Amino acid sequence: MPNAIVKIFAVILMAVMFYFATYQNYKKQEDLAYINTYNTVTEFVDNVRLKGFITPSMYEDFVNSLHTGNEVLFNIEIEHQKKQYTPVYKDPANPNTFTGEYEVQYTGIYWDQIKKTLFESSVPYDKRIYKLENGDFFSVNVENKTKFKSTMLFDFLSGGAGSDGPEIVFPYGGMVQNQDWIDKK
Repeated sequence: MPNAIVKIFAVILMAVMFYFATYQNYKKQEDLAYINTYNTVTEFVDNVRLKGFITPSMYEDFVNSLHTGNEVLFNIEIEHQKKQYTPVYKDPANPNTFTGEYEVQYTGIYWDQIKKTLFESSVPYDKRIYKLENGDFFSVNVENKTKFKSTMLFDFLSGGAGSDGPEIVFPYGGMVQNQDWIDKK
């Protein structure tokens, strides 16, 4: 009888060790995907902020680099906050009441609008460019759509106690610092 208990305990221990090793391997893949996402997003956003424009090849390289080495699909949200100066009037109906001051306002331009400029078929591919100006803000938010294997394994053993939200959520952005597109006319 004690021999049977030892064998059952050994099988359970072996199953737990196999699970733990498999989980750690999958968790490492998730960590590598996060590091790749971090590096890719920061490189793309910093590149756009320093150049002041986006080309179709820049965006395609960004998306390809984001999916390199992992099987994860991502939601990518791109936002351009365009800086605008609005004159301040005491009475908006009367232009003679201009106070001499201006308010800074930002208008949001999102990926659906940006991609029309980048992927417009009437313009030659090498001439397509989306321009940003100094003082504008540019940001990218990336989050995974698919579950990682480590999450699926954890959910299987915990009966679905894991979270349903994305494991990788990476927002990054900042102010545009240059306008190299002036030379690209």
